[in-house]
Amino acid sequence: MYRKILTVVIAALGLAVAAAGPASASDSASTSDSCGAVYFYSDGDTFKFLDTCSDGHGVLLYWTTPTTGQPHTSDTGHSKAYTGGYTGWNMDNAYIYDKDFTEGACFYYRVGLTESGGYIIGSYGSWTLSCA
Repeated sequence: MYRKILTVVIAALGLAVAAAGPASASDSASTSDSCGAVYFYSDGDTFKFLDTCSDGHGVLLYWTTPTTGQPHTSDTGHSKAYTGGYTGWNMDNAYIYDKDFTEGACFYYRVGLTESGGYIIGSYGSWTLSCA
């Protein structure tokens, strides 16, 4: 009997710890040289930018218009740049960019570098598919 009670208590504690833990990213993308990364959190439609190299470049996020249909990389694009400086790999230092996408809408995004307001050619990493 005590074993059953102990099992229930341990299971309940495990659920409580899991519920209290930090929200995890749905996915992430990085620049071609890994000097910038963006994590997407579907819970709240939030992007978190990390600038991981002290090179003076900013991080550029480019995403397609979210759609409930089949998204494509050729869909209309949008961008947001972070130029606030080096953050390292510390999520506490991340630049947070909140959006409000339609629930279940999917889109592609990729991350590049920016300098003086322009995209640095060849710095985009691979496309990442994500859904809100």
